[in-house]
Amino acid sequence: MPPPSLLPTLLALLALPTTSLAHSHLANILINGQLYHGFDPRPNQSNNPSRVGWSNTATDDGFVSPGNYSAASIICHVSGASPPAHAPVRAGDRVHVQWNGWPVGHVGPVLSYLAPCGGLAGSDTGCAGVDKTALRWTKVDDSRPVMELKAGAGGNGGVPGERWATDVMIAANNSWQVGIPGGLRTGPYVLRHEAIALHFAGKKDGAQNYPLCVNLWVEGDEKQDQMVMDGFDARAFYKADDPGVLLNVTAGIKTYTVPGPTVAVGATPVPYSQQIASLFKVEGTPVVVTRSTETVPWTAGVTATGAPKIKGSEGRRVEGRD
Repeated sequence: MPPPSLLPTLLALLALPTTSLAHSHLANILINGQLYHGFDPRPNQSNNPSRVGWSNTATDDGFVSPGNYSAASIICHVSGASPPAHAPVRAGDRVHVQWNGWPVGHVGPVLSYLAPCGGLAGSDTGCAGVDKTALRWTKVDDSRPVMELKAGAGGNGGVPGERWATDVMIAANNSWQVGIPGGLRTGPYVLRHEAIALHFAGKKDGAQNYPLCVNLWVEGDEKQDQMVMDGFDARAFYKADDPGVLLNVTAGIKTYTVPGPTVAVGATPVPYSQQIASLFKVEGTPVVVTRSTETVPWTAGVTATGAPKIKGSEGRRVEGRD
């Protein structure tokens, strides 16, 4: 049996066929088989207090439209706010992002960005309560090639003859693996993971962005060359008339232009051939950042400071698999 904390999500997925879902959210992430909770914005949901997923107020599981690309809602969704907990991950590992579902035919790119929280106001507690408008981002995955012309692709409600990154995500049980660059410095980061649905993008303001964020504590390898991070403001990522935002995906397009910044040097996107369904083994133990460079395991109401720094994490074993 799955752990009780996962039952609402599993029951919801069973009750709704993938093709009927109109919107989505980030259910959880897995790191080396260890699960860390996302955030469900729908009414009357009981979100795990140890979640690493940012909260938002998109109670309809909805999206951000191009008309809001310069607003704060494009950063980590509508009224996005950071929780105290962080998922520990080593530089060079992968974060497996599990969506609550994704509709066939809502085709588009799957994009991932990282922003360090160290050095920002309030960063003594990592990314907890960080001012999201102060975050500066580096793109680490653009799901290239995003769209491929492929005979037989696009069946069962997709775009005929086209295989999109979102089709790859659906085939992996609505999940996507994000490579965490090996050259990152130790510290707190926000992972911004985003799918853009383009099924209505042939008209102005028709694209649908789903920008969702989680907190990470990255253990860097100081022996590696340090990655040079870019410094992009998410409110300047896209424009409403970008060719990858305003286009008719059913009009026989031959190529697709990925919107936003280019992928940074040193990033390690996971290729389509390795995008597979997530495998839940144990429930992970998040950490809370103390004194900016130290962490302690998350517990309800933890306020400890000066505790020993955690290297990696030890998972708490539970019954069941996803």
